[in-house]
Amino acid sequence: MRRSNGRRRGAYVPPAFLILAVLAAALALAGWFFSRGGFSGNGGDGGSAVGVRRTAGSDGCTLTELGEAAVHTGELILVNNWTPYHFPEEQPLACIFDGKTGSYYVRDKEVYLAPEALDALNEMMDAFRAQGGSKTVNVVAGYRTAAFQQHLFDQSAEKNGQAHAEKYVAQPGGSEHHTALAVDFSLFFEDGSSREYTGDGEYAWINSHCQDYGWVVRYDEAKEALTGIGDEPWHFRYVGVPHATVMAEKGLCLEEYIDYLKEFPFDGQHLTVDCGGASYEIWYCAGTAACLPESGEYTVSGNNVDGIIVTQTVDTVEKVS
Repeated sequence: MRRSNGRRRGAYVPPAFLILAVLAAALALAGWFFSRGGFSGNGGDGGSAVGVRRTAGSDGCTLTELGEAAVHTGELILVNNWTPYHFPEEQPLACIFDGKTGSYYVRDKEVYLAPEALDALNEMMDAFRAQGGSKTVNVVAGYRTAAFQQHLFDQSAEKNGQAHAEKYVAQPGGSEHHTALAVDFSLFFEDGSSREYTGDGEYAWINSHCQDYGWVVRYDEAKEALTGIGDEPWHFRYVGVPHATVMAEKGLCLEEYIDYLKEFPFDGQHLTVDCGGASYEIWYCAGTAACLPESGEYTVSGNNVDGIIVTQTVDTVEKVS
């Protein structure tokens, strides 16, 4: 029923009472709005939402010194030709051949990934096959040493020229493959033939859904000025589900995303992400000390530049099949 001038049939609402009621409703709506993070954006098929949440302070978290090495390790480290990888003394590696599922191929027994990246790769490729994709994807590159990256760069420069090598091959120390968080795809067919992976046709599903499994297509022609690398639809980088979701929804390459996260310091608004049946809260801490939750599930990653990103799982929803 439509109301007008504070009156309705059979009742009289005093103007002062009406004003107080409207103010109370407005305050309640504002409280709900900010408790939900200020704003949200639908992420399409994944049903994800990205927003910000106002924080009350440092309750429930402790400022912890993690050391310089923490800035240079983790799933979100930025590596490019001007932000070199810091090689650790020991690096956990998993053999893809030994740990993969039957949904894809791998070049040989000498291709390695970080264990968490291999788990995510298996999930993504199993999902690709389950929705009708063919078993033709072949992982041809994973972890690389600096020496092997130098070999590839020199080989490309000799074959295609120095300019071509600088555009399509990272310098030794500047390759994401050093992190063991990146893979290159090719295609392999039952008749023994192979061809380049371009991410089109049936494989467009992988390139458009990879963020649901924590992967991003790292190099896009439109971002070449920022990444220093030309278009490579076959090169995937693992960053974790909430971060891949934000990057995909906002169209950010990793260089842009690392800068974007600095807008969410611990003592300010936090980035919130709802995706994959879970809710995440993300904040950035400059330097080598980070405010870490005193309880609950969270991950910590350096950005390989100047600080640390904390990703806390604040809620999970059990998926119903």
